[in-house]
Amino acid sequence: MKAKYVCAALLALIFFSCDDSTPDIGRTTIAGNDSIPAGIASYDVTTRSILADSVFARSNTSYLGRYTDTEFGEFSSDFIAQFNCTDGFVFPDQTVGITKLDLTFNYETFFGDSTASMRVQVDTLNRVIPEEDRLTYYTSIDPEDYYDKNAAPVGSKAFAATGLSVDTIYYTGSSRLYEQRVSLPLSLGEYMYKKFLENKDYYKDSEAFIENVLRGVYVHCTNGDGAILYITGLSLDLQISVAMQSSSGKNDSIVTRYASFSATKEVIQSNRFSNSDRLKELVNDNSCTYIKSPAGIITEVTLPIEEIYAAHQRDSLNAAVLTFNSYNETVKKKYPMSAPSSLLLVRKSETYSFFEQNGLYDNLTSYYTAFDSKTNTYSFNNIAQLVQRCINEKVEGEKSDPNWVAKHPDWNKVVLIPISVTREQQSNSSYSSMYAYYYGGYQQREAQIIQVQNNLDLSSVRLVGGKDKLRMQILYTTF
Repeated sequence: MKAKYVCAALLALIFFSCDDSTPDIGRTTIAGNDSIPAGIASYDVTTRSILADSVFARSNTSYLGRYTDTEFGEFSSDFIAQFNCTDGFVFPDQTVGITKLDLTFNYETFFGDSTASMRVQVDTLNRVIPEEDRLTYYTSIDPEDYYDKNAAPVGSKAFAATGLSVDTIYYTGSSRLYEQRVSLPLSLGEYMYKKFLENKDYYKDSEAFIENVLRGVYVHCTNGDGAILYITGLSLDLQISVAMQSSSGKNDSIVTRYASFSATKEVIQSNRFSNSDRLKELVNDNSCTYIKSPAGIITEVTLPIEEIYAAHQRDSLNAAVLTFNSYNETVKKKYPMSAPSSLLLVRKSETYSFFEQNGLYDNLTSYYTAFDSKTNTYSFNNIAQLVQRCINEKVEGEKSDPNWVAKHPDWNKVVLIPISVTREQQSNSSYSSMYAYYYGGYQQREAQIIQVQNNLDLSSVRLVGGKDKLRMQILYTTF
């Protein structure tokens, strides 16, 4: 490689940590001399807050409660759940009867007041949730489509996140796992056993169980305010009396057995989130932009694609950097929300399809960054490939349709979405998987991200923007 190319590449690396590839902004022509001028330019970026009243949430965590924030207003969460039946489940031989039925939920974490008094209600569904309908995974799902609100509930309980209402606490090191149980009617448990006696195939798998025995439950709060539980374990637990043979040789000894039907990712768990109209007021606040999860507010970003293309049609784009600064919160809250730990920058047209298709950021049309608590920033170090893709689409689109831009109003727009990420599990026994060779030595590498989902925990941040334009810096070379 000639020295001129090395210099240009090093300049891009020093300033922007650019990608290996270098997209052309326009049609690049290499001049006959050995000089490649390199430059830095910056352009205005416009941002605004928009509502995200529903998000795709195929999650193993169920959210339950109500919390009113002084800034964002009331937020409530409830959920619908089905239960998994292990293949070929059978009740024990010599079952005498059902003695107890509980809905059990476990959680390690919650948001808000641990002592806030609330009441949970459990209703059974009267309609099977269609798994093929992807709308059932959106947080705007209407539970009334699947249960009769006028029917009597099957269970209720007054509870708080901690305290006397907690049935059991499991300790693992410094962590605690809370367990709460809602007693359900014995008649429902007896009905479940009766259905087994009627036809054992009703329990042959989860689909048969949901179709013929129990379609699921709707769990929601009817009173109280102050806390949101992050439920990671949910099950329907049967206590069964079984006759066993005693020393007399007769089946006259009664023992207790248990059967558990868990809500797992093999069946549907659908969270429903509701926000107050206060969010509509905040999206009109032009002094900043907001990001609030879950299913609250996201930030829309209009990229200066046309300006870049007009000024650099004969240049090569080496890097494009975009940084979002956050404000320090000045309002003291008893239970402040933390800033989202991770953000996804994705084209606005892919806001929903990215998550529906279980997308993973590709550094082409979607990018990931983590919050830097030292500088209070979210930085995307090189979105040059996205800028180039937008340019190419516009150029090609207008060749066949002069009204292409008007028909594609979001062609130059991206959104910032709060996400949660899952990283690969590293084996302690595999040295090569945990460490990589950097600059003459081995260092422990960060585990790769293998899944990206909408963040469903309560979080919020205010970003510089709105009426205050941001600046995107680009590094380019002219041939």
